[in-house]
Amino acid sequence: MSVPELRRPAPPGGSPDARPVLVDLVLLDADGEHMLVHDVGGRLTPPRLTAAGDPPGHDPQELNALVRELAARHLDVEIEPLGLLDAAVRTDRHDGAAHLTVAAVLRGDPPDDAGRTGLRPLPVADLRSRRRDLHRPEHFEAARDWHRAARSAPGLAGRIEDALHRAAAFVERRRTVESGRWGWDQYLQRRGSIGTMSTAHGVLISLHGARDRAGEQVERGLETLRGMQNDDGGWQIKWSLVGGTADVSITESTCACLWAFHEARRGPGVEEAVDRGLAWLERRQRQGGWASTGLDEGRPLVFPTAWAVRMLACHGRTEAVRQGVQWLRAAQCPDGGWGATSAADDGTVSSSPAYTAAALLALCRAGIPPTDRTVASGCEYLLRTFRHDRPEPWEPTSFTTPVDPQRPVHMDFRHFATPWALAALCECGYDLSHPVVLSATLRLLDLERPGGGWRSTLTAPDVTPIWAVHGAVFALRTVLDTGARDLAPLVLSRHREAERAALARLSGGLVGHARAVERRRTWRHRMTTMWLALLTVTVLLLVLGQLGVLEHLQSPSGRDKLLAGATTVLVTVLGALAPAVLAEEYRIRRSRGRDRETPP
Repeated sequence: MSVPELRRPAPPGGSPDARPVLVDLVLLDADGEHMLVHDVGGRLTPPRLTAAGDPPGHDPQELNALVRELAARHLDVEIEPLGLLDAAVRTDRHDGAAHLTVAAVLRGDPPDDAGRTGLRPLPVADLRSRRRDLHRPEHFEAARDWHRAARSAPGLAGRIEDALHRAAAFVERRRTVESGRWGWDQYLQRRGSIGTMSTAHGVLISLHGARDRAGEQVERGLETLRGMQNDDGGWQIKWSLVGGTADVSITESTCACLWAFHEARRGPGVEEAVDRGLAWLERRQRQGGWASTGLDEGRPLVFPTAWAVRMLACHGRTEAVRQGVQWLRAAQCPDGGWGATSAADDGTVSSSPAYTAAALLALCRAGIPPTDRTVASGCEYLLRTFRHDRPEPWEPTSFTTPVDPQRPVHMDFRHFATPWALAALCECGYDLSHPVVLSATLRLLDLERPGGGWRSTLTAPDVTPIWAVHGAVFALRTVLDTGARDLAPLVLSRHREAERAALARLSGGLVGHARAVERRRTWRHRMTTMWLALLTVTVLLLVLGQLGVLEHLQSPSGRDKLLAGATTVLVTVLGALAPAVLAEEYRIRRSRGRDRETPP
């Protein structure tokens, strides 16, 4: 046997032939960093407890209490069950045992050695590296997800709100005042010259982070953006340029400023700067997409196109949005993601989480449903590329593009991909109930720097760029907003809890009633068979009597006696066996008929 089966002794009045219930215990330590398993010949299996059925009249325990009792009795450990992972009936065993898989958490420290139970605590990293040796790895992953959710759920909303308030206060303390204007520099450790996109990000952080504190700071920031708008209606970018300066309007900068006005509820028809900015965006659309620069020489790129589609969709510019959506669909890579450029124009382009997140956010804002194949495959790409063991779960990226053909000036745009990928999944219908969304949220909270703020690995260790802070704040706010959209879980929580309790009692009752149910079924089956056999034999004997066969038993001829006796015995035996044989044949034929009707 690969796993030591710990059989619970038959209780007083019970029988050792009672149908057992097998319980596989997926057991984690309190931190969720170790799992207790049996290592037999290199095969990693959870401890298995075998409980025999209790006698009739036994009050069945609730499943959690039963599992606690079995673990204490046979493994000598105290546990706290998380819940039922799987339940089935073992058809490969002659006793038809019920097979339960239960996730549980160890109370206290794991045992130092295997001891009499044979259990070994193995780190999660080791288990993942030996995934092929792990029995039912999907149960292990489900138990870890459940454990993480149970630990983080109680205070998660408060933790997110605290992080948002810290970020807003952190950015407020690093505001720059220049010639009476309020704004921000790209790098928050210094208070240098005010930047255009940096100021838009500062306004957005104030709005997304601490909405109750977004008064004067937002108004003064918007006033700064009005004064920085170019004559053509777009906005320039100042501090993300390489090779010199340029005052040309940039799609990304224009969209960031329009976003700040939109979040502050300054829409077209009310805010002149917004009307001019939207008109500039619509004029710069080329082949359905947008380049970073507004100059005709620029080729459409995924990131500026996604931002433009998103901002125009916010303001109801349907025709430009429709063309932009078509361009983004064609730009998608075969793996479901997006790269910096269109896959239709460049077959060698590789997907990146940052560009995929930007495209998904744009498509969702444009009204494309999450069930759409383009959106669904993009989400699948983000889920596949999530890596919890990296410094940033989704790999960051950067892209350099020329912005002024008259001078060697390039824009260096760096993307902190993790928050944007998280926000995109939430906008596409995922929420904290999904393990990747929960893990990404917790990881993003862990990446917060002491004192507030976030940085990306694309920047120096002592640098906190405002664009990284804004991405994190936007993602966390999106997580909260997504969780508040659907109140059904909250309204139905009492009923769901009652449902779970009933399921747990039912599962525990399998142990208490398995033997009694089996005995009732067996006795009823035997009584039915005996009654049918008796009736059949009686009828056949009457028939033999009517035919005169039984009279030959008293005949003086030995041959007649022998034939009559053989006939009587044969008829009696066949009559006794016929009901059981016919019933079994009928059962087999019905089973085959159902198999043929069931689709593969």
